[in-house]
Amino acid sequence: MYQIAVCEDETLVWESLCGMCGEILSERNISYEITPFSSAEALEGAMAAGARFDLLCLDILMGGKSGMDFARQLRQRDEKISVLFITNSQEFLKDGYEVRPIQYLFKPVDREQLARALETDLRLHHQPDTVTVRTGAGITVLPLDELWYAESRDHLTVVKLEQGERSFRIRLSDMEELLPKDRFCRCHNSYLVNMRRISKLDRKGLVLENGEWIPIGRSYYKAAQEKLVRFLNQS
Repeated sequence: MYQIAVCEDETLVWESLCGMCGEILSERNISYEITPFSSAEALEGAMAAGARFDLLCLDILMGGKSGMDFARQLRQRDEKISVLFITNSQEFLKDGYEVRPIQYLFKPVDREQLARALETDLRLHHQPDTVTVRTGAGITVLPLDELWYAESRDHLTVVKLEQGERSFRIRLSDMEELLPKDRFCRCHNSYLVNMRRISKLDRKGLVLENGEWIPIGRSYYKAAQEKLVRFLNQS
């Protein structure tokens, strides 16, 4: 789950930010939790108590400790957590490079710019490398980059890998829940495809990089096309 903290002392601004972040992540089928904070001190207290976040959306100027000061102190102990600055002025831009923010966004925050910032952070920092499949037979860890597609076949889910196939006694819908929704596309009642492996899509089907052809269901075509275009634009 993608965990976001929105730290902003203006109620209307944090409500807007939380709402837009939720809409953007829901549209991309990304599981998330967003927690608002009205001050850097409140966020600091929550993290000291054990709260963990993937991304901090920090207002640079707030009553009390500034978002910039909070980020500087954070970087002394945490190099991995992502920071997105929200600001009214360009005068602070030069001061923030030391904390390596993923982006600066100016108020009022533009939804498309926010979407691009979230997509960048997810792509660079939060892409899983493997998927773990648990069945009655045990636990199997599959490398996502080697997974081409999953097929429902003879009451099994058959996974096509770089080297051979693996079969699991689970439903394709269960496999769909396990795989990252921003990387895998349901194109047919019987197929889930790794979008990194698609070289061509039309109404007849998908062609993969190895030349293999995968059928596409009529009811899946539009959603699969839109998802593939969005994926390619983010790559």
